[in-house]
Amino acid sequence: MSIRTAHSRWREPFTVFQTNLQEVDATMDVEAALDVIESHGADTWLVNAGGISAFYPTELTYHTRNPFLTERPSGDFLGDALAAAKRRGLRVIARLDLSKVSARVAAEHPDWLFVSAAGEPQIYNGLYSTCLSGAFYQEHALEILDEILDRYPVDGFFFNWFNFNERDYSEVVHGICHCASCAQRFAEFSRGATLPENQRSSDFPSWRSYTDSTIATLAGKYSDHVAPRERDLGMVLRKGAPIVYHEGNNAFLHMPGKDFWPHATAESVSAHVCVRPETPLILNAAAHIDAKYRMGAEQPEHLAQYLLQAIARGGNPSTYILGAPGRLPMASVSLAQHVTRFHRDHHDLYAQLRPAATIALVRPGLGRAGYAAYLQSLDEFRGVYTALKERHLPFDVLPNDELTDMATTGGLDRYRLVVLPGVGAVGWAAATALDDFVARGGHLLTTGDSGVTADGTVELASSPALRRSGAALSDKDVWSTYATLDEQSHLDEFRYDGSVVPVFGDNAFFIWKPTAVRTGCLLARAPWGPPEVSYGHTASGDPAVASLQYGSGVCSMITWTIGRTYREFGKTEVRDHLLRVLEPLAEAVVSADITDQIELILGQDSDGYVVHLLNQTGAQRRSFGPHVPVSGGRLVLSGSDTDHRATALVADHDLDIRHEAGRLVIDLPVIDLFEVVRIRRAQPHPA
Repeated sequence: MSIRTAHSRWREPFTVFQTNLQEVDATMDVEAALDVIESHGADTWLVNAGGISAFYPTELTYHTRNPFLTERPSGDFLGDALAAAKRRGLRVIARLDLSKVSARVAAEHPDWLFVSAAGEPQIYNGLYSTCLSGAFYQEHALEILDEILDRYPVDGFFFNWFNFNERDYSEVVHGICHCASCAQRFAEFSRGATLPENQRSSDFPSWRSYTDSTIATLAGKYSDHVAPRERDLGMVLRKGAPIVYHEGNNAFLHMPGKDFWPHATAESVSAHVCVRPETPLILNAAAHIDAKYRMGAEQPEHLAQYLLQAIARGGNPSTYILGAPGRLPMASVSLAQHVTRFHRDHHDLYAQLRPAATIALVRPGLGRAGYAAYLQSLDEFRGVYTALKERHLPFDVLPNDELTDMATTGGLDRYRLVVLPGVGAVGWAAATALDDFVARGGHLLTTGDSGVTADGTVELASSPALRRSGAALSDKDVWSTYATLDEQSHLDEFRYDGSVVPVFGDNAFFIWKPTAVRTGCLLARAPWGPPEVSYGHTASGDPAVASLQYGSGVCSMITWTIGRTYREFGKTEVRDHLLRVLEPLAEAVVSADITDQIELILGQDSDGYVVHLLNQTGAQRRSFGPHVPVSGGRLVLSGSDTDHRATALVADHDLDIRHEAGRLVIDLPVIDLFEVVRIRRAQPHPA
């Protein structure tokens, strides 16, 4: 049996505890470790097996044995761990890290190694980095799998650091591998291209496609190799694997000076689950601050947020500690266990949970425009994400490069609104798919340069614009430009009514279709200094938003980067300007009246809606700190005239529910770390 079949046990919810062991842990007490794992609420133990250091007496000459195995009475840590776990009915996933080998193995097999553009190996703490293109990963990894499977009843494998070693643990960038295997395989993949020197090379996007393809192909190769054993093995890797792995960690030294993005986990899990719901995902939450401070315990609320965001979006939670439980200070798991126990105790709910949002927010990808343009697109996406989150409008995240496939499989049809936040050109296939979505009755909102090519061509037939007029403006060229959705009848008096918001980042002007409906206006630039002469903003003739009825749906367009503007300035007036355009298109069924710092994630099961409410009042510059309990909130169901029952699963009681002006209003309990509300249709009374 394979996990790719419908009957695999790995398609059911599961909860993992990973002990990422150091060599000295080969002598640990496995029974004591399992006591901690079971108490935490986990049903699966992810534990070291081999790779850099084999935790069992391997007979493979290139697989280095852990030297501390000689101090263990049995000489076999993995065998002891498996025997103890099986007695308790726990599953065991064997951890492998093939990213590095010893100096001895490196000397014997130099063709397995990463090679820099200068022809140098990558050495870290005496270990030599390997390359996914080489024979170690491509061939000999299968021998390691076979040796373990022949000896032990493991339930699956996890491959750590399963990528190309372009960066090491000290954040030193070694760049693109230039080993002979990479040169040959990349030339075959790219039809003759030579390896790019760095990220600025013209062939770098092709290299990135090659690395993604290699990772996915290898994942499939490993899974196919073990499938004939018919043991329902869980293979946990990255793209292309039967179980996809994502790590939640702070990595605060990785991008110095960058803002912490508190929704990274929810975003990543949503982007996977909404596209590939049939492929389980593990969210592995690191209990330490960063790889550079492995003994520094993460803030407990932060670790809990990783796991909460994962389960709310349909992922499986995994708590990851370094070393044997109790040996290192890992107080960060104190709150995490509440999440994992909840997930374990509500297995049936999570077995049925699926997304139920009416909004799809498209996440930009790293396109050909370069990394700097990608970061700007990411800011636009995050600004819109934050606005939706704060208004409690449920949404899913869709990767930009999956749009065409989602449309082809009918995946877009469960949404009322798709938002393209500054993603640039989408390509003709995706544009056609989006046009068809709108024609069938869906709505589309674009911001910034979405759906527009570099030369100003509008890709979307459903767009209200015919073409761009002139070059797009950015930075200083848009300073002192404003937008308003309100009527401005006193401009000649230099007086402005209603809401006027700044335009920041990028803006473009367009030739509009005759049937386009133009609302509001952009206020043309005027001097911004000195103050005595900084006036004179007049209506430019360009709308704040333009819309077009296309088939049964509507496409609306905001020509400037409103998400970046909100992210840069943090003005709720900018957020509300966006939401005045977006909210009528979304037709959201469930929303909330509660503080902005509560995140609402909407799902459903066979009986009705499942609402996760995550308390993020503790969000800080670099992490989540202690949260503040929130009271007085309400859930609102629009357009429902039937009786419902609402139950708070954390508080463990039914909630008051009433009808108000055609809506159902549910009074929420005090929300501490999180709450989960199930909303079901009330059973009819017997006659």
